[in-house]
Amino acid sequence: MPEPTPMMKQYLSVKDQYRDSLLLFRLGDFYELFNEDAITAAKVLEIALTSRDKNSPNPIPMCGVPYHSARSYIAKLIDHGFKVAICEQMENPREVKGMVKREVVRVITPGTLIDDFGMEDGESNFILAMIKNKHTVEVSYADISTGEIFAFSTQNEGDLKSEIETIGAKEIVVTEDSVYLIKDIYQDPPLYTVFNSDEDRAYDYEESVNEHTAITLLLNYIRAQNMRDLEHLKTVQKHQLSSFMKLNYAAVSNLELLENIQTKKVKGSLFWYLNKTETPMGKRRLRQLIERPLVSIKEIENRQSIVTTLIDNFSEREVITQILNQVYDIERLVGRLAFNNIDVKDFVQLRDSLSGLPELKSTLEQIDLTSNDLFKNFDDLTDVYSHLEVLTDEPPKTIREGKIFKDGVSEELDKLRDISNNARNWLNNYLESERERTGIKNLKIGFNKVFGYYLEISKGQAVNFDADKFDYNRKQTLTNAERFITPDLKEMESKILTAEDDSVMLEYKMFTELRNHMMTYISRLQKTASQISILDTLIAFAHVSNNHHLVKPEFTKERVIELKEARHPIVERMLNESTYVPNDLTMSEDSYVYLITGPNMSGKSTYMRQVALIIIMAQIGMRVPAKSAKLPIFDAIYTRIGASDDLSSGKSTFMIEMMEANTALQEATEHSLLIFDEIGRGTSTYDGMALARAMLKYIHDDIGAFTLFSTHYHELTALDQELSGLENVHVKATEYNGQLVFLHKVKPGAVEKSYGIHVARLADLPQAVTDMAADYLSGYEEGNHQKSSQFETMQLELPLDDQEASSFEERQIIDEIKNINLNDLTPLEALNRLADLQKRMD
Repeated sequence: MPEPTPMMKQYLSVKDQYRDSLLLFRLGDFYELFNEDAITAAKVLEIALTSRDKNSPNPIPMCGVPYHSARSYIAKLIDHGFKVAICEQMENPREVKGMVKREVVRVITPGTLIDDFGMEDGESNFILAMIKNKHTVEVSYADISTGEIFAFSTQNEGDLKSEIETIGAKEIVVTEDSVYLIKDIYQDPPLYTVFNSDEDRAYDYEESVNEHTAITLLLNYIRAQNMRDLEHLKTVQKHQLSSFMKLNYAAVSNLELLENIQTKKVKGSLFWYLNKTETPMGKRRLRQLIERPLVSIKEIENRQSIVTTLIDNFSEREVITQILNQVYDIERLVGRLAFNNIDVKDFVQLRDSLSGLPELKSTLEQIDLTSNDLFKNFDDLTDVYSHLEVLTDEPPKTIREGKIFKDGVSEELDKLRDISNNARNWLNNYLESERERTGIKNLKIGFNKVFGYYLEISKGQAVNFDADKFDYNRKQTLTNAERFITPDLKEMESKILTAEDDSVMLEYKMFTELRNHMMTYISRLQKTASQISILDTLIAFAHVSNNHHLVKPEFTKERVIELKEARHPIVERMLNESTYVPNDLTMSEDSYVYLITGPNMSGKSTYMRQVALIIIMAQIGMRVPAKSAKLPIFDAIYTRIGASDDLSSGKSTFMIEMMEANTALQEATEHSLLIFDEIGRGTSTYDGMALARAMLKYIHDDIGAFTLFSTHYHELTALDQELSGLENVHVKATEYNGQLVFLHKVKPGAVEKSYGIHVARLADLPQAVTDMAADYLSGYEEGNHQKSSQFETMQLELPLDDQEASSFEERQIIDEIKNINLNDLTPLEALNRLADLQKRMD
């Protein structure tokens, strides 16, 4: 192969250090990619693939993107799972002879994005590190686009998995010794990196940080990718998991807290219901509050107090809302500032965001919110705003185009602009003065690339013209004219030709000075941004509470739930509010398990979900949809709702059901809420009924948690005679003119009859089928169950063909399965036995 050019040698040398990344190599106004990187990027970005040295036997594939619009291209590469190394020119090409020095200044990965491109509006972009120590797993995670950083430790595998699922990190960092954690936790892990840093580095983010090795691992990795310390990282928030209500991934999904379970869209979720925020920061804070409800009554009541103040002061609330509507994402703007990646448009957005803060502070003082700890010492950043007032209202695309600052900011800049903008006027004025001075009325000014600006005198007048007298220097003789230059014209020419370049360079220098100075305000900007985000969220609470007639819940230390005319917030909003049927719920020490029966579509799941949503809304400091609500503090909510196979992992509906039920039974306390919807329907009738009965008894006798348990096994309703804390309730339905009518009203006692055939008719099953089913049902209800029992027994006793077993060990296992008496096993024992059998089969 031919000897590579000096530039390609430089490229290959850099690429050799970043083989796992796509290398964006800065050449002038473009980032170029070569060889395999170019082929890959061109396909992903849908841009033209060209080649270098096209006429050589081995042309080099290449493609490129403009550096000033590279953000969106980089985000697309990251979204496709690539790492991207940014190689910049470290010297000004105009000032260097030969090859410009180039270095990689940053490696961008899914967890280290700092730009809005590639990140969902209002969502966090976390990178997470974890390390297994002797008895605990340490976890630290950060969103470097906002500067937030968190840490926690746990010995509980369930808590670890639940927290990590909730965090939803885009990238994972582990040490060699901790890789196995990823496989234990994730079915389909995100991008992860095994990183072992030898750097023994202390960080100042908190005194105890360096005792938490996951934090050090995370910060070392972030620093290695970004080639710098990140000054905007906030104080590490080390939280105890017991400080928040536990909501595992199943609960977040089943209760539709962040997205609709069917559409996977935000609409139809609790987040959608509550999201009246005005800023991206408020949206992110709202998600965090929903994912982590409080367990401290003091903190909850503080939020409630602020919401009440905002509801009571309508006009001030509207003023604040209008101000927040003009606020951009200050947290992420500060993140880009910390990376030296902020442009003029970003600064203008920051300036506009700060413009209304003095009025915001004044309004908060009027309603006495600045006395609250959440808004105490609110900094309106008037001095910071004054530094940004100098920026133009129409920012350029890049900081090397000029037109960044307003007129009057710099005397030197004004002079350069005056020269550039008024060059034609100066030349016209100069021409008139020279005509008068020389007496030559047809004197002209011209320009060409060889001589620049010149004065032209016709041949006839040039004969008697004394050039020396007027300090004219002859530059060119033409057939009909003579061309001259003067010192003044030459000086002005130099100014005119260089004024624009000089003004651009001066503005670039002024901008970098402004950017460096603004870095000194990072911590103040972040503190105010944090206060704005919580204010934005609580104002949203006030708007929703006011618009949907919500009430402030009362908290009690007694084991009592009293909900009067409670409603499901999302269903009520999606339907006509006047047609929604509210329901009561009263549970206590004497009645803490509700066994709920009723036909499908009658509203059992809605009823159970609304109780959970009301509790979550109450514990994030929100008002709730009810006429009145009295609640204890719950430490966790566990759910098992719905049924779907996980084909990718080979788990059946029943297996998922049992796994989620196991989590609830293992982790729940008497201060938890359990919601089980039709447990056992994924297996045979007798198995399902036995498991449901065993679980109810275990919850009642051994856990004591408040429980809502719906079922179609009407035989279970007899348990109220055996379990003193269990109460039967049913969702009312009736028949009218042969048609089933759902009343959606929860009443005491078990359901009078099943309406399965009526529901089938509503689903438009063929009439022949439903009529035949009605005949069969009539026969069963008369006591003729023999055939059904024989059929069920046949199902349970179908012999397995031992010849299909490939080994003696498998035949032994089959015999064990046959001999297991499910009625003698608790659910936990059944799961443990199943796990043991699976292990032996492997």
